[in-house]
Amino acid sequence: SGKRAPHPAIFWEHEGNRAVREGDWKLVAKGPAGKWELYNMATDRTEMHDLSARHPDRVAELRTKWEAYAK
Repeated sequence: SGKRAPHPAIFWEHEGNRAVREGDWKLVAKGPAGKWELYNMATDRTEMHDLSARHPDRVAELRTKWEAYAK
């Protein structure tokens, strides 16, 4: 078949910065009070175009996963 299974979500936290990556999507926040920003890593590897306003459902889904991980 040649089709790989999708990677599970990856979570990390460093000096108050938070992030979760699932597939091509990466949700990041700079600092403990930072606003969540959403990037498509397949088309924007340098994280120049925040897509959070265009994909609020994806932000909510990944934020919920982050919060569950953080607990």
